[in-house]
Amino acid sequence: MNEEAINDYIIKLTGKASLPEALDIGHNYTVKIQGSITAKTETDRFDGGRIYYYRFEPVIVEVITETGKTIRARDTRRASQRLRSAIWKCWQDKQINKEFDEFYGEIMTKLIKQVLS
Repeated sequence: MNEEAINDYIIKLTGKASLPEALDIGHNYTVKIQGSITAKTETDRFDGGRIYYYRFEPVIVEVITETGKTIRARDTRRASQRLRSAIWKCWQDKQINKEFDEFYGEIMTKLIKQVLS
């Protein structure tokens, strides 16, 4: 690889958000988004470097108007996706000393047992 080669890191924004009200054409808005990187691809550059593409999909979207009003998009994720996200946040916040998949499995087993009892 050429030592002078440059790598590029590009985030590709994909997805959509369902807003509870209309926006006006010709106005400026600020969009605040939280989401997940769902894919990574890489390609060659002409100079021997690499181009890394990261696919970003929104989870929480807020649109802020010029007057400062916040319009929060509806969370269109399935309930199971929201539950997994909440479990992941708990795992991260409490710094559980287990791999996430193991912790997730234990929580889901407990929830299923509770529902069936």
